[in-house]
Amino acid sequence: MKRLGKKIGILFIIFIAAIAIYFVWNQKRTEKPDSIVYTAMDEAALPVVSATMFGRDVNFLHGYTQDMKQAVARDSLTVLPSDRALNIRIADFGGSIRGISYEVRSLNLERLVERTSLTEWDTADGKTTAVLPIQNLLSKDREYLLILSLDTAEQGEVRYYTRILWTDNENVKDMIDFAVNFTTKTFDYDQARELTTYLETNATEDNSSLGHVTIRSSFSQLTWAGLDVKPVGDIRVTLKDLDGIMCTVRLDYQITRTAENGINELYEVEDDFTMKWDSKRIYLMDFERNTNQIFSGQRDLFSGKRIMLGIMNDSEVRTEASPDGRHIAYVVNRDLWSYDQSSEKAVKIFSFRSGDEDEIRNGYDQHDIRILSIGDNGDVNFIVYGYMNRGIHEGAMGIAMYQYSSDENAIKEKFFTPVTQSFEMLKDDIDKLAHLGSNGMLYMMADHAVYGIDLNSNEYMVLADSLTDGSFAVSRSERRFAWQEGSDPYGSRVIHLMDLDTGSKKEITGEDGSLCRPLGFVGDDFIYGLAREGDMWIENGRVKDAPMYRLEIMDDTGAIVNQYEYPDTYIADVEVEENRIRLTKIAGTGDQSYTKLKDDIIVCNEELKEDPLKGIGWYASEDRRKLYFVQLDKEAASHDVKVSVPKKMAYESAEVVELKSNAGPSESLFYAYGAGHYLGSSRSFTEALNLAYDKMGVVTDKNQEIVWNRVNRSPARSIKDPENKGALLIRHMDEFSGSMHYDDGILMLDARGCILNQVLYFISRGCPVAVYTENGGYELISGYDQYNVTIYNPTTKEARKMGLNDASQYFSNVGNDFVCGVFTE
Repeated sequence: MKRLGKKIGILFIIFIAAIAIYFVWNQKRTEKPDSIVYTAMDEAALPVVSATMFGRDVNFLHGYTQDMKQAVARDSLTVLPSDRALNIRIADFGGSIRGISYEVRSLNLERLVERTSLTEWDTADGKTTAVLPIQNLLSKDREYLLILSLDTAEQGEVRYYTRILWTDNENVKDMIDFAVNFTTKTFDYDQARELTTYLETNATEDNSSLGHVTIRSSFSQLTWAGLDVKPVGDIRVTLKDLDGIMCTVRLDYQITRTAENGINELYEVEDDFTMKWDSKRIYLMDFERNTNQIFSGQRDLFSGKRIMLGIMNDSEVRTEASPDGRHIAYVVNRDLWSYDQSSEKAVKIFSFRSGDEDEIRNGYDQHDIRILSIGDNGDVNFIVYGYMNRGIHEGAMGIAMYQYSSDENAIKEKFFTPVTQSFEMLKDDIDKLAHLGSNGMLYMMADHAVYGIDLNSNEYMVLADSLTDGSFAVSRSERRFAWQEGSDPYGSRVIHLMDLDTGSKKEITGEDGSLCRPLGFVGDDFIYGLAREGDMWIENGRVKDAPMYRLEIMDDTGAIVNQYEYPDTYIADVEVEENRIRLTKIAGTGDQSYTKLKDDIIVCNEELKEDPLKGIGWYASEDRRKLYFVQLDKEAASHDVKVSVPKKMAYESAEVVELKSNAGPSESLFYAYGAGHYLGSSRSFTEALNLAYDKMGVVTDKNQEIVWNRVNRSPARSIKDPENKGALLIRHMDEFSGSMHYDDGILMLDARGCILNQVLYFISRGCPVAVYTENGGYELISGYDQYNVTIYNPTTKEARKMGLNDASQYFSNVGNDFVCGVFTE
């Protein structure tokens, strides 16, 4: 009996062990990506606010715990009803709202129009509705900034920002409806046939990827190449711009697809529409769709020498390998992962996504991740920048640096720095420079300044501020940074050149009386130009450039490896692309006057090693088109891959670092927007216009007021009394030297280099355009139609007509030297 009991006990233990092994093995085999929930970070808590417009909830606003001023003003535009009583809906997700108030200000923030606190609102089922009774103090068809403040029980004051517009324009509803209907029809092949009239299909357009579709793509691209994809959830509508007959709308939504292996794939999609209203129909001026598959971490995606990422834009994925190649870190669609090729261990290091399906907050896309380094032990240094969706910094715009320890499987925050920039402007800066030096310093650009932060002490220094394009250069590896002293666009006496790995710094000075200008890098070789102080190229009383007499190339040891100097020839401009340098050459024709010569191209023999898609491959799928993957060196067996997340996130040693530079840019900048996004800025109005032109976009001033719009132009306009209508423009022509605001109510724009078709916008808005002539005087373009322009001579008081093509050539021959005006009052 005793022996029998012993046998039964042994068998029972074996049975229990077998069951345990089975369940462990089965869990390993059947683990779903949805079960990987990032629990080390607090869930999102801030309310989301939407406006009710035309029977829809639109403009889903995310709350800020800091004063963003007008930095995020261009995120959305809310059209007020005729009685100005704006209905809002607040999804507070179980939070407690104790107070609601709002301010209405001019876009430059200088004028407070209204400040009101609400005394009543309705709350039911986790939703709060309220009406903002905006007073009759607004000018029609003028944009203002609305700042909504919620007093919450847990998070204190939370601010929400949108531009508002009180207008009689009734076309916006139809254009929003058009955009939603357009997107909806793309999922039905038969209904989508109605959309072909809006496409501008071009045989040269790249139709190889479903990740990016445009108005020029094929009909097959527009209709998802026949894939059985379905939208899930609501389509979120954001009105970006309404300016006269032009309207820009962004739609955000998710789609799903069941793959051949039965796994459900999830995609994020953004559709951007630029439309023009006409009494007969709505014209689709531009359309872009961007689709990115959400990487789930499912084991089946790790196979062979690939980690399959699927359909996406190549700009949404980046990789970095450890020096020994064993570990790979990759950012995919705003999530950071790492993979150990030896142990076949994958870690979802950082993500704002959560398992609670709160996609509207956790999936908010106004942030990104930058890998700084990955070590041979699998440790990863990285920054998260932009809007913080969750965690202790939720609701802040800024930059957080983290260190991931592979041994501890934990994340430690090093510091957080708040910034007052829109995400897209911050991204533009971080894309230029974010480098972790071997000296333990993190160098990064933010708001026109470059900072160096000591990661041991979290102390920082300002390397350079007041930076604008042309005053600095960063090497492709981001290891070397050069900047000039001062903000003179034509150079300075000193250029500082710094190795950001070692911290060593060199000063470059020209010969006596010479100005130095940073021009760019080929690899890590620095290119700069030398100009004699006082050698200015003057046209029509304005400086066109400071011709350079010599170009020099300095290697990373400080040695001059090449010089380019031509007898009786100067260099007006330099463009650096990859390993090619294009020189715009000119020759003197008199005192401070020059004529253009044939361009020269210098080809450097150095092979550039940095590849923006290093470690990323793709192949053409028969049904899904181009599919991206992370390239591995070793074979990965799906069933052996282990997927995990960090077990904790530590903030104990974290500090809030307030970065402060001495000053911003001394000159006003112009900002380009198009296809629903920020495209860049420049102190040159012409350069900003050219950034926006192909995107059917707009240009704004520093206060986010539109100063140029490609779409909002009437087909014909005639200014009957150009001298009277253009009196403010004419008043300042003799003193005009560059773009600037005048106190008497006009913004004067230096539009030299624009083409005739681009400046007709200003005539459409009621201000003649001045154009300099060969004799040093100027004429006024006072009207246009589809065939001719009208040119008025203020000296002879005579007007004449000229055909559009002839006028374009005529103005081109005299340098397209336009001066335009925007009435500001």
